Amino acid sequence: MEMRFDTVPLKATNTAEGYLRDTPVLTRVGVFPYRRADGTTRYELRPPEEVFHADTLASLKGIPITDGHPGLVNARNAKQHTVGAVLSEGRQDGENTVGDVVVHDTSPIAAGKKDLSCGYTLSLDETPGEWNGQRYDAVQRTIRYNHVGLVRAGRAGNARLNLDAADADSNNDEESNMTTVKVRLDSGLSYDAAPEVAQELEAVRGKLAAETKRADAQQARADTEKARADEAAGKIEQARNDGQAAAHARLKLEGEAKAVGVEVKADMADKDIRVAVIKAVRGDGFEVAGKSDAYLEVAYDMAVAEKGSRADALGNQRREMQPKARQDGNNDGKAVGGQSAADARARMISQQRGGE
Repeated sequence: MEMRFDTVPLKATNTAEGYLRDTPVLTRVGVFPYRRADGTTRYELRPPEEVFHADTLASLKGIPITDGHPGLVNARNAKQHTVGAVLSEGRQDGENTVGDVVVHDTSPIAAGKKDLSCGYTLSLDETPGEWNGQRYDAVQRTIRYNHVGLVRAGRAGNARLNLDAADADSNNDEESNMTTVKVRLDSGLSYDAAPEVAQELEAVRGKLAAETKRADAQQARADTEKARADEAAGKIEQARNDGQAAAHARLKLEGEAKAVGVEVKADMADKDIRVAVIKAVRGDGFEVAGKSDAYLEVAYDMAVAEKGSRADALGNQRREMQPKARQDGNNDGKAVGGQSAADARARMISQQRGGE
């Protein structure tokens, strides 16, 4: 999107309130020069089909009249710069565009700003050519008016206030001497624009960059906090699992120690319990001095296994003796020879006491 400032004279009349009203020529078709930042000049055509397009003419209605060219005028800065308004849509008058205007604050006029200059946006068609024998470098398309500025002397030379012609300062051609700067958009396109437009664009870009940086910083902090929370939750879960595993291992160790007759005290360390179990199985002579924890754990496992083997052997021996005991006795409680077990027990007690 491009922006240009073109000027035509304004004829004005005074109202009872001191305002200036008129229906001046606001702009016209033709080839206009624009000075680049490097001092060179390019020529751009404003063709009739663009200048008199319905949307172009309609864009004039309601736009502010400003003291000079403040750049792109919007709701944020209109109050600061507005001194009047365009009251109607533009109308074609030959090769000119006319419209109804009112100037409320006439102080810029008193300061010598007696011309009108249109500020507008556009799209540039970079196709060169000739129009009515005049060479041009590009064609202005999609013209949309943003404001009309009061200036000392304009480009077109026919937009003048209805004042004494001697008041005009033709040596101060504000618009013809207006410098432009190269503006590059994010899309890669570049164009020449007024310094105010470039400054506004850079300010917007700076704010956007600052907001983007702030948003990125907030997101980074949020991601960091989430990572910390996830890490803490993982550690808590791991600690819970480790605690449960340790508790189960301790209960198992205490159960194995009690199985071999070791008295376990609450303040005993796991290592001390293992040593006590080893000595209970292998004897107090088992030497633990200088032995590593790994050695003692293996020795403990072997002692528990050995104790289990002994218990299994004893159980087998008891099971082998049970059938023989049943063969020696009978199921009615009487001993061999017809003597009951109760009689035999009573006889033995009597013999011990010295009687029959």
